[in-house]
Amino acid sequence: MLLRVPRAGGTGRVYVYPNLDSAVWVVDEAPRIVRILAFNETQGTIAFVDSRGLPGRIDLRETDVRAATKLKLTSLSSTNGTDIFGVTAKGEVTRLHPVSADWKFAPPVPARAVFAQPNGDLIVTANKGAQTILWKLRPPDEMVEDSTVLPLSGRGVSTQVGDRVYFTVDSGLVGVKARDLAPVGAVKFGSPVTALAPTPSGDRLYVATTSDNEIAVVDRYSERVTATIAMPAPPSELRMDGLGRYLLARFPKGDSAWVIAIGTNRLVGAVGTRWEADLPAMAPDGTLALLGARDVTLVDPESLTEKGSIASGARDFWYFFAWDGFRPRAQGIDDPVTFANDSTFHDTLAASSTPSAIDTGFRAPIGSGDSVRRQPAATPGNAYSVSFAALLSEEKARELATSITINGAPARVVATNTAGSPIFRVVMGPYGTRAEAERVGRSSRRDYWVYEGNP
Repeated sequence: MLLRVPRAGGTGRVYVYPNLDSAVWVVDEAPRIVRILAFNETQGTIAFVDSRGLPGRIDLRETDVRAATKLKLTSLSSTNGTDIFGVTAKGEVTRLHPVSADWKFAPPVPARAVFAQPNGDLIVTANKGAQTILWKLRPPDEMVEDSTVLPLSGRGVSTQVGDRVYFTVDSGLVGVKARDLAPVGAVKFGSPVTALAPTPSGDRLYVATTSDNEIAVVDRYSERVTATIAMPAPPSELRMDGLGRYLLARFPKGDSAWVIAIGTNRLVGAVGTRWEADLPAMAPDGTLALLGARDVTLVDPESLTEKGSIASGARDFWYFFAWDGFRPRAQGIDDPVTFANDSTFHDTLAASSTPSAIDTGFRAPIGSGDSVRRQPAATPGNAYSVSFAALLSEEKARELATSITINGAPARVVATNTAGSPIFRVVMGPYGTRAEAERVGRSSRRDYWVYEGNP
């Protein structure tokens, strides 16, 4: 898919790339977008930053664009397109969620940057004297799970898979493992680092420095430079292809870029292009999209020959993403759930002292004189449940459950035991079909997952 929004703001459109003749989604009054934070393919939301530095979300399912906050934040970060993290002017960390209340964390030292991780963890950094302090948390908990201290560092970058975070120091790099903040080997260079870009798998890190006419390739396993790519001049910025096929390096001066083939670490050549936050970029089909004064030119990245152009395409902000959410919805999927013998919701976990209230799963045959139609008990083979969270705190689980209500039915808390520790799950169901469970999960407008069986 391709999202295009006028660079000055206006009507946003989504196209099924490469068919750019007709839009499959249109929204009015989109703001001027300067950067994309993340995309949530489950919820269909794109988190972005506008020209005022304020975060917002584009909801593809609801055809809506909303600002996430009016508060100016720095170091905005998101991995799921729903939860947006940032640092306030006071150095506090906040999480913005479209439904639940904002979460805050005040570190002992004012925070400088945040790095959201794909597994839900959050890494917070702060500078204190000649040191950089790192904390790892798992929101909405405020308890610090791990911490470490590094030499005073500058820019940081997190790998796409979320296993490493690298920071620039004096004339080199230092890194930590995202799992426990354990330091990884430092890499020294002859001059300060200006740009770095990890591959999507995180196995290699491409590094440019201020005075070296080359790009260094750092191997994550040996934690040393294993190759270099000779360049005509030191690049000023690096941009990795989302699928790890090519690396784009910006000329230090002028509107041009170098194209590097990742598989062979080979400099293919140079192309003329303006450099913005969105373009140049690799399209999903392997075509390189270049930003001209008025048009967007599509070229083959190996031969650098032109394959086509999009007239007046330079006036739009471009964002490529993969999604199958624009598909016909199954008939009846949005019909309300009804029950033949009940008009009110009952807590299936409520205790009862009467034997007749105990459900054994047995159903007696119904004769012609029965006035009540009984339904078979849900079994793991035909039951689907919706889970919203699994928490260690019963109080927080019940607080979350009270905030989720679908068609008048609230979520509930189910206590289980895992590895000797009590776990409190916030769930709804069971439902007779997966489609029904998915509908309930989407209606909650929260992160959820559907599993087969009773809660």
